[in-house]
Amino acid sequence: MTLRHQTVRRWGGRCSAFLGASILLWVSVPTRAAFEAVVNGDLEQVTAGQPNCFSQSGWGDSTATWALTTDAHSGQVAQSLTVNNRVSGDRKLLISENDVCAPAVTPDATYTVSVAYRSTVPANALTVFRHSAAGWTYWTDLKSLPAALTWTTASAVTPAVPAGTDRISFGISISANGTLVTDDYALTPTASTPPPGTPAELIYNGGLEAGGATPDGWFLAGWGDAQVTSGIAAQAHGGLRAYSLTLAGRTQGDFKLLPTEARSPAVQPGQVYRLSVWYRSTADANAITVFAHTASGWGYLTDLQTLPASATWQQATVQTPAIGAGIDAIAWGVSLSANGTLVTDDYSTTLVDANPPPPPATGPPVEGRWTVSANNMPVRAMHATLLKNGKVLLLAGSGNDVNRFAAGTFQASVADPVAGTYNTINVPKDMFCSGHITLPDGKVLIQGGTKSYPSTAGGADYGGLKDSFVFDPDTSTFTKVGDANEGHWYPTLVELGSGDALMTGGLKEDTSGAVNTEYWASSTGTWRATSQVPQTWSFWGLYPHIFLMSDGRLFYSGGHVFGAGLPGTGASIYAWPSAMIADVPGLRSKNERDQSASVLLPPAQDQRVMIAGGGNINTGVPAHGLTDLIDLKQATPAYQPGPDLPGAGKMYLNATILPDRNVLVTNGGRLNRDDSANVSSAAMFDPATNHWTPVAADPIGRNYHSTALLLPDGRVAAMGSNPGNGGYELRVSIYEPPYLFKGPRPTMTQVPAQATYGQQISFLVQSASTIRWAQLMRPMSVTHQMDSNMRLVDLPITVSGGVATVSLPANRNLLPPGPYMLNITDSAGVPSESAWVMIG
Repeated sequence: MTLRHQTVRRWGGRCSAFLGASILLWVSVPTRAAFEAVVNGDLEQVTAGQPNCFSQSGWGDSTATWALTTDAHSGQVAQSLTVNNRVSGDRKLLISENDVCAPAVTPDATYTVSVAYRSTVPANALTVFRHSAAGWTYWTDLKSLPAALTWTTASAVTPAVPAGTDRISFGISISANGTLVTDDYALTPTASTPPPGTPAELIYNGGLEAGGATPDGWFLAGWGDAQVTSGIAAQAHGGLRAYSLTLAGRTQGDFKLLPTEARSPAVQPGQVYRLSVWYRSTADANAITVFAHTASGWGYLTDLQTLPASATWQQATVQTPAIGAGIDAIAWGVSLSANGTLVTDDYSTTLVDANPPPPPATGPPVEGRWTVSANNMPVRAMHATLLKNGKVLLLAGSGNDVNRFAAGTFQASVADPVAGTYNTINVPKDMFCSGHITLPDGKVLIQGGTKSYPSTAGGADYGGLKDSFVFDPDTSTFTKVGDANEGHWYPTLVELGSGDALMTGGLKEDTSGAVNTEYWASSTGTWRATSQVPQTWSFWGLYPHIFLMSDGRLFYSGGHVFGAGLPGTGASIYAWPSAMIADVPGLRSKNERDQSASVLLPPAQDQRVMIAGGGNINTGVPAHGLTDLIDLKQATPAYQPGPDLPGAGKMYLNATILPDRNVLVTNGGRLNRDDSANVSSAAMFDPATNHWTPVAADPIGRNYHSTALLLPDGRVAAMGSNPGNGGYELRVSIYEPPYLFKGPRPTMTQVPAQATYGQQISFLVQSASTIRWAQLMRPMSVTHQMDSNMRLVDLPITVSGGVATVSLPANRNLLPPGPYMLNITDSAGVPSESAWVMIG
């Protein structure tokens, strides 16, 4: 555990209590009743050389030099802090921990914390402390902060404020030799209540899936003379990890895995909590041991239950006594007090509700329904594009099969998702791992693919093709068009508001990284010469997740395929006409965003992007469940932490925008192309509430080379999976979202087949409920869990006398030209089937 605020901790005594004696001084003064901004947040009011309502704080072994500087972010004063001779610990300027200075907060609410800073070193963190009846304690580090030679605003959203917390304090910690300058401390409320359906689970990382040899948010505690061996056990009860603890040579004492101080569950006096854990043990001497936190620190509370030896997984579930006065947090674990091995997993702490709500409803109206199609795909669908006629182009090429490549056997198929039939056709080149995009006329441009497989088994030296083809949905034929300037294997194509397209990333014919930006001119059907395209000569990686912004610039989310992220912050805004790239801060775990999912959240007018999950196939770390959100409308956009994916973290996940404006995330895996590590879960993300809702899971596990796309009738087709054994999943799963089980669907008739920018169009509607939304949805063209062009564009709608009138945006960057699915959604969240409209 990290020591904060000079807290002294002793390890010893019965059951290795969390024992502590804090030397903090907290002065009680009159309380402010309502939320206010940070007192003296701009540091301009100074007494005796120190900003009023701020304290010089820290812990550990270092020399701190404090000074005021006029080189401020705003006003005339900022605080400079220089650390020298550091051995351990950190230093920081904190809001003084008293009722006058520390901002009041509301339990269950979230707050945006921000501080302007400059730092000569990258070892900085936005650190928060909280106050309850037990006194002031460290809460969490919201985010780590890089070095910054110019003024930068660090901003992050807190977790929901724990019950019993009434005030918080915060600042930026520096934990290395260097200089940190801070100014303009601010706190604003972001939400008054948690999103609907927020789970009651109080344990962090209870499945122990995140972290290294010691799980994140946990530590090994104990006392006595035993020789201790501990670490991750692969044979878990749930997920991929459990924690193993072995004692040898013991004559006294015990050891156990416990939550860290910052991650210990917050509790309320008078309440009762249910504790649950799964365990295996070769010894009979096990007990569920609880520690409690008060104003005096941590102390042993009680042993709730002894546990017998068990060779198989057993669940132990107990309830605490009513929590005593003055206790604001508990930490608990399974103590082993004999020689032997104890393995634990899946910890849970929940409030025992005296009046629990009825169990949640289940079934298709809540979870949706999956059906596996009776007809298998005839080809390996590495690439899937919904065509303007409602059919689906499935591109295989050689299908990641070197034997088919050597034989020149390249195929595609056109699927009819209504009839369940396939029309298989030969492909002139190996379009495996090509880039593709729907053009303004509804045809599909396919560029690149595989020129060569690796010369060494397991190697990465694939070569990319220059060849480009256009597929015509009306005739199911491929037509050769002009070559690109260089070969591209794993490129990304993004349509611009003009209807032209930019291509970035991939590997060239010689297997090196393609650093040129290529420009497709739709009017001529050709690629411009490299000299006619603004160039940054930057390598964007393989299948970079790049989105067109409403101002015509491009946003790179940080998502990609294979290995670590790009240098810098991992995400950036690309002003391609001026060949300028600017880093965007805030993306967490940027080197574990391999095979993540990125999506322009609906509606596109909001200009918010989410990146979810990911891993790193080169390092082999298990995939995580982090999500980060960014608002590109801000003057200086920065990622903020979003809610974690429900359940286990995963890579190879597919994100699909639905007409009820939720985002469906399906399938994935914890490890690289490993069927045994598939994560067959699904969830809906609601951008309006930033909340996940688990739904029914695809009955078929899918990882690498899987795809998912929305069909015109509102269903979702999930296809493919290409695990490391070289096999391929040819079965197709069809998902019917919950909205298809919530009553009659609204209908549309006499929808115009064409529309243009800024125009109003009208059509007839019938609905049992009020029409809430109308939207245009771009048909998906997806590969490797990504479609950079997927978007839902809101159309303001009025309905009178059964006639609906919608207004199209004038901004072509919001709605690049081409075929779109027009649909309407009623007040119950039920959408109509789609009608095709050509926008241009």
